[in-house]
Amino acid sequence: MVRGAVAAVFAAFVTYGWGFSKMLSPDVGEACAARGQTWDAWEYRSSLFPLSRTCNARFDLVPPYVNPSICALLALAVVLTAIAALKRLRWGKT
Repeated sequence: MVRGAVAAVFAAFVTYGWGFSKMLSPDVGEACAARGQTWDAWEYRSSLFPLSRTCNARFDLVPPYVNPSICALLALAVVLTAIAALKRLRWGKT
């Protein structure tokens, strides 16, 4: 269980890194144009959590599956850690 929790946390960090890499661009307008989107300065937003860097009101440079995946992986890590702790408390060292 503990190994699974560690793996889930590692996967969450990797997923965060993947999403963060999609935000890296010195020129947001060029990054948006490369994806066939227009850049609207009025609708531009950028945040590190949840990961987001918008081109316009309808398009984000970060893929839509990244933030829910990070949350699900971290929740899985918490659940697996709780199960491991309960097993250790209830049945001793396993």
